Amino acid sequence: MKRLIPLLLCLILCAACLSVPAETPEVVKLKIATPPDKTRYIQSEAFDPAGLTVDAEMSDGTLVENVPFGYEVGEVTPNGSCVITCSYGGKTAMQIVFYTLLGNTDPYSVASTERLADSPLAGKTYVFLGSSVTYGASSEKESMADFLAARHGAVCIKEAVSGTTLASPKGQGKSYVKRFERFLAGEDCPEAVDAFICQLSTNDMKSPDRFGEITPEDVRDKAAFDVATTFGAMEYIIALAKETWDCPVVFYTNCRMDQPDYLTMVEGLDRLQAKWDLTVIDLFRDDAFNDITPEQYSLYMADEIHPTRAGYREWWLPRFEAALLALAGVEQQP
Repeated sequence: MKRLIPLLLCLILCAACLSVPAETPEVVKLKIATPPDKTRYIQSEAFDPAGLTVDAEMSDGTLVENVPFGYEVGEVTPNGSCVITCSYGGKTAMQIVFYTLLGNTDPYSVASTERLADSPLAGKTYVFLGSSVTYGASSEKESMADFLAARHGAVCIKEAVSGTTLASPKGQGKSYVKRFERFLAGEDCPEAVDAFICQLSTNDMKSPDRFGEITPEDVRDKAAFDVATTFGAMEYIIALAKETWDCPVVFYTNCRMDQPDYLTMVEGLDRLQAKWDLTVIDLFRDDAFNDITPEQYSLYMADEIHPTRAGYREWWLPRFEAALLALAGVEQQP
């Protein structure tokens, strides 16, 4: 009997071990197996997951195909991309789709812009210096310069690089100052222009500590300006443009934003206008210009800084046309 007890205990323990269920494998990774049938949308269209399948790699080395995933639609970025986050078993996988803002659709494009007959601006040459707003970073690379050329037959040269500043601290090779210097030394620089047009860069407002000072009225030598500061760079660029072409110099601002530091720059531009006899297209403080509906704003702007094609063509361009026509001595009908 004593010999049977250990044997019975062993049998009981073995039976208990056999009754323990195997460990359930866990999801270790999700991956997009097939993308959705539709990856390009127009603003306000709902994402359609049709065709999108997700596979799950499990902890036991197996692959479970076409798992029943959930998904969340992210925000549309200024460049139109949108992340779809697929989730299952505590893991996620990302699928990117693209949205075209309504204001960037074909009816608002340069190609769809009607040419004006006998425009007084036809054949005139304008050089634009700026960053993403001049470039058209959120409008399929089409900005007011391109629409001005299309509508009026003007020659519009864009020297624009996104993310750059007027201020040119040491080592900043893509600043407005450095790019303007290289442009003037290049083969494509025109001998004469009808106006030089510079953007009051929104990138500079991120560094108010380097706005700098505006020099006294009698300081005109470009060598006297501190180009490492915003206002110093502006004076240098103005002096260099006038020295090179002896032409009107135009500065333009962004439309209204809740940005106090940009207002400081605009107020500094007032003083530079008085000193240098500038033409200023002040979209920032123009109450009538900014008096638009939320629906219009959504059509015209990709974000608070960057216009869409519709924003440039339907909203901003008329102000540029008025300023340039005035410089050309053309009186507009009220």
